[in-house]
Amino acid sequence: MSRMINRAIGVLRGKITNAMAHAPPPPKPASEMNVIEIVEYNKIPSMISYDRWWLFTWFVMVPVTIASGINAWIVENEHLSHGPPPYIPYDHLEQRAKDYPWRDGKRSLFHHEYYNPVPGQGYSWQKKEDDDE
Repeated sequence: MSRMINRAIGVLRGKITNAMAHAPPPPKPASEMNVIEIVEYNKIPSMISYDRWWLFTWFVMVPVTIASGINAWIVENEHLSHGPPPYIPYDHLEQRAKDYPWRDGKRSLFHHEYYNPVPGQGYSWQKKEDDDE
């Protein structure tokens, strides 16, 4: 186990060292270099950039993504802890050029019985509760 930890620390130390490095000046002017020398020299800045993006991904983006997910989960649980607002039949929310081509024509394709009211009728679950009483 300690061997794996030491290996991981060594890799991380190498990435950080390489990411903080600056590309050395070219050994000679570009006009005097052949294609192979130019390609080899250009690999140095690309490795520095690769290590910087690797560190940025794992130590900035992954924690930010996890924190955003936790925040969304907390906010959504808080939102779901109370029921939907009372149904008020506003005319501008119930305008339809024509009915939907499925079911009774009033429910959208992704209609949720608890959160989406049926235009002109209100929430379906409230009607069921009223019928049960």
